[in-house]
Amino acid sequence: MKIHFICRGNVLRSLIAETYLRSLKLPNITVSSSGTNVDLDDPTERGYFASTIALFKRHGLEKYAKDTSHQLTQERADNQDITICMNQRVVDEAKSHATLPKNTISWDIVDIGEGNRTVPEDIRLYEEEIFAEIVTRVDELVKQLRLGE
Repeated sequence: MKIHFICRGNVLRSLIAETYLRSLKLPNITVSSSGTNVDLDDPTERGYFASTIALFKRHGLEKYAKDTSHQLTQERADNQDITICMNQRVVDEAKSHATLPKNTISWDIVDIGEGNRTVPEDIRLYEEEIFAEIVTRVDELVKQLRLGE
C-alpha cells in the first residue's frame, strides 16, 4: 500500500507523518510526502527542515527521515492508495499543482503561523504539539486500516 502525506512546505507536518509511519516498519507499506509550496533555495525553509530533524532526534526517529523536501507534482500524486493532506488549506493549494485522488483525506492539523499557533516564542512547543497530533492520527490510521496485520 502506498501512502502519501501532503502539507505546505514539506518541512514539518507531512515530514513528521512520513517519518513516523516509516519508523513503524509496517510490511508492504510505502510512504512518501511532499509540499504545495517547497522552496529549497530559501534559508528559512532549510532552517525549518533542520529544526524538524532535531525534533526527530529528540524522539529517536532521525534515521527514518528523508534528507530533503519534495514539491508536490502530478507524478507524486498519482498511484497512491491513500493521500492525506494536513488540512483544508493544503487540499486547496494542492489542487493547483495536481489532480488529487477522489478519496483524498483532509486532516485538521494547524501549521505553525496559522490559527492558534502564531506566537513566535512558542515554535518548539508548537513542533511538539504537532508531532503529538500527527503521531495520534497516524496510529489511528494504522488501526483503522489494519496496516500492521
